Amino acid sequence: MNPPLRKLARSTALALLALTVSAVSQADPGFETATWRGQDVVSGEVLVQFTDTTTQQAQDEVHERLGGVRLTTLTSQLGVVRAPTAVPLDLTLERYAADPAVAFAYPNTIHRALEPAVTPTDDPMLASQWGLVSVRAFEAWTIESGSSDVVIAIIDSGLDRDHPDLADHYAWGLDTYGADTDPDDYDGHGTHCAGIAAAVTGNATGVAGIARDCRVAGYRCGNSSFPSSTLIAAIHDARTRGAHVLSMSWGSYGSNPAIRSALDDALADGCVLVAAAGNDGTQQKLYPAALDTVIAVGATKQGDVRASFSNHGSWVSVAAPGQQITSTYKNGLYATLSGTSMATPLVAGAAALVYSRLGGVRSPSNAAAVRAALEDSAVDIGGWLAHGRIDVVAALGEVDPPGQSDIVPVIASVSPPSWPALGGTHVTLTGTGFLGVDTITVGGASVLASSQGVVSDTEYVFTTSDASALGSTAIVLAKGPLTSAPFAGTVTETTPPRLEIPSAIATGVGFEWRMGGAVDSPALLIMSLGSDTFMYRGFPVLIQMTVLWSDQLDGTGLATLGAICPPGFNGLTFHSQLATIDHGSFGASTVRTTTINQ
Repeated sequence: MNPPLRKLARSTALALLALTVSAVSQADPGFETATWRGQDVVSGEVLVQFTDTTTQQAQDEVHERLGGVRLTTLTSQLGVVRAPTAVPLDLTLERYAADPAVAFAYPNTIHRALEPAVTPTDDPMLASQWGLVSVRAFEAWTIESGSSDVVIAIIDSGLDRDHPDLADHYAWGLDTYGADTDPDDYDGHGTHCAGIAAAVTGNATGVAGIARDCRVAGYRCGNSSFPSSTLIAAIHDARTRGAHVLSMSWGSYGSNPAIRSALDDALADGCVLVAAAGNDGTQQKLYPAALDTVIAVGATKQGDVRASFSNHGSWVSVAAPGQQITSTYKNGLYATLSGTSMATPLVAGAAALVYSRLGGVRSPSNAAAVRAALEDSAVDIGGWLAHGRIDVVAALGEVDPPGQSDIVPVIASVSPPSWPALGGTHVTLTGTGFLGVDTITVGGASVLASSQGVVSDTEYVFTTSDASALGSTAIVLAKGPLTSAPFAGTVTETTPPRLEIPSAIATGVGFEWRMGGAVDSPALLIMSLGSDTFMYRGFPVLIQMTVLWSDQLDGTGLATLGAICPPGFNGLTFHSQLATIDHGSFGASTVRTTTINQ
């Protein structure tokens, strides 16, 4: 039986097309390079891997919501995406990674023919240092890499001062246990802590330290057990010699008044005091961490959750990565260890970076500012501690370097210059004097702190909120009493129509559909349990629809519908869409998919 003529003609046409394409020699594609965390990457490109069950439509919805544009499809679930130009790369990666449909997002890194080379962050174990990624150390280094004048005292089992990853950052040392000036570490614990705090970074050796350009002082107070006398001697020596931060990865469940007194003296001289909360998984207070004068440090594991061994409670101030941490070790070696002992020098190193940002002048007021910066900017990861997991970029943004507090911020440009009334657009301001900015208002309304922040002294990024009016709007940055001159942006109608709803909701918890379209246009909010669509006037529209809401958008083209999902619908997935009529022209938003969780 002969095949239908139409099928045969189509097959022939495809074959001819294939022959034509194969005969044409394509020019090599060009690309611009950028640097991300010490690696060369294709500028503005991100590899996004979706989970196995994510449909192409759902993938497109994620890209639309986050501002990415698919450039190349490598597999059905992996593609090259053009990142939104107005958003920092790390923020784009963070937003994609937070979406439940995304398995991972990573820059389009460049691989080269292997030749001997040294790059700024070429430490071979860097890839295993997940803790630096968690606290945003790489991004922080573009703001502040530390000062060699700022010293972290590791009061512990000593320090391998000849270690190839520590020798160049060794400031001084003392053995208060053996009563000599050689703090050589026979246990390894102190050396491990020292590397976390300030291992030499970018030396093609071992690991990177968070306070990459600061120095460490090593104190041997014993091997694995430290008498109070040796600890007190070390605290006094560190204070006298000018250490800025004291890192103490030890403790007991009783408060020794002599140690408290020594620490009070150190605090009065401008030292930041950091101590481990303990590894017994209890809420019982460990000292000296539980002293009011000390920053008590708990430990997290990957996923930003409490490590099971970490002590916890309202007396624990902040947390930092402390599970499976790779660092320097005795006899020139490296080791991977876990504990609040590992989280503590990470916080101590972060404190040294903030102290460096303040100019490195040791004083009680600067020490208080460092502590406040770390605690006030910490990321909320649950009620098991007082503040949260440290964020070094945010902490640096809490303080002004010398002279910055008197500089008035100046806005020179805004990109994009206009944005739709429905919030969610990422806007970048460029100018000068942005360090220390603590408030932004757009059209007289403050932007949520969680959606804005200083990237550098010349760049500021914020995410727009729903607008209260269309047309020209004034953007103002404030640094305490100092405010920038208003800079104009423009708010437009949301065209084509757009619908925002969380991709996952919980039963018994309120949520909203946020709608945007043309001003005063009639609108329908529709929902369906199926994702099938049909084409209507050029738009794919849900077939088996139920009308949830029918009305007119307001004078800014916006509307909101709130709801609470009742129990009994766990695991259900539904699809929502906004349809509008603008002066007789039909328009429809992208279909949004939402899953109901318990």
